[in-house]
Amino acid sequence: MEQADLFRAVVDICVLIIVAELTSTIGARFGLPRILGPLFAGVFMGPFMIGGIIVGDRPFIEYSDLILIFSEIGAVLLLFQAGLHMKFSDLMKSGVASLVVASMGVIAPFALGLLASTMLGYDWLVGMVIGGVLSATSIAISLKSLGEFRQLDSPEAKLIIGAAVIDDVLALSIASVILSVISDPVNLRASSIVRSIVFTLLIWFVFTAFSSKAVPWFTEYIDRLEALDPVKQNLVPLASLMLCFGFAAVSGLVGLSPLVGAFMAGMAIAGSRFHHDVSEFAEHLGVLFVPLFFIVAGSQVNPYAMLTGNFLLMGVLGVVAIVSKLYGCGIPAQWFLKDKERGLRVGYGMISRGEIGLVIANIGTTYGIFGDEIYVALVVVIFITTLLPPFLLKRSYASEMKKNKATLEEDSKPHAG
Repeated sequence: MEQADLFRAVVDICVLIIVAELTSTIGARFGLPRILGPLFAGVFMGPFMIGGIIVGDRPFIEYSDLILIFSEIGAVLLLFQAGLHMKFSDLMKSGVASLVVASMGVIAPFALGLLASTMLGYDWLVGMVIGGVLSATSIAISLKSLGEFRQLDSPEAKLIIGAAVIDDVLALSIASVILSVISDPVNLRASSIVRSIVFTLLIWFVFTAFSSKAVPWFTEYIDRLEALDPVKQNLVPLASLMLCFGFAAVSGLVGLSPLVGAFMAGMAIAGSRFHHDVSEFAEHLGVLFVPLFFIVAGSQVNPYAMLTGNFLLMGVLGVVAIVSKLYGCGIPAQWFLKDKERGLRVGYGMISRGEIGLVIANIGTTYGIFGDEIYVALVVVIFITTLLPPFLLKRSYASEMKKNKATLEEDSKPHAG
């Protein structure tokens, strides 16, 4: 890349980050999830709209390789931040419940997405990608919503988080299977699909268990090294960042998604006493990279295709996306939690799709499996499912608080006799 092109790319990155933060803040003022701001900004700043306007001899925003690389770094940091909110011990406590809820939260959307797609006339490979997109829960959105309502320590929150972690691993396993189908569709069998998913889960579990023990020790060692230096260098946060990208690289080498590796690194550091410092460091760094991931994802949407899009497909996939998670996760959660309302909250929290769904959808466009019509429909569904959980959870918790308040008032009244 020539120096002039590098300078232009840096300017474009700065413009996109500023626009992403502005739209995120404006959306939050209206009570919308912050993820929607950068996604909508990406649509308007994409090559099909403002970004494609020719200024001088180049587009107003040119989505160069540098911007794409920054967006991928943003995806890694996003999953790293999500992992920092979940200790491995917390995941183990939810154990069987999380595994069952996560499994049903993947099987139901994948099966219904595949069935609905084929019934609408699309081939089975398109249906697999659509099912994969609908399978992945956005843990970041669920965490943000639960944190806003100060319910991160509730039983349903622990189950949502544990299930969402396993859910994403399973969804990314499906993505690996889809890539295998693309590369060698002839020799792929059901047994090899099952082996691939089981192997992915086993590798993930062993790697996560080991890192949950090794990483806290490593951070303590780094802290002792820093204590010998009179000039503090923030070595622990920097070492944690190294672990984030190191785990992402190793995950890619063993056949897992780099995003899963980043999440594992965050989960391991969450078990150390440096969790708070690393969280602040990652959050500040994420301001530079994370919005670009959502901007780039939104930029791939052709809004003109949306206006003339397949509204039947959008409607069908929207219903499948909501119903499959609500009941696929909510019903088993009710059984484990022994409480209908708490179980429904798990279903509400698992509805949201986000970063992993966008990653899988990008596979469909990158490999030419489908065009704008389906990609736009999937992005619209992700928008809708991102909007719903905060409102549904807020209504549920507000209703519970109202009931508790009424009960307290009733108990405080003097009783006759």
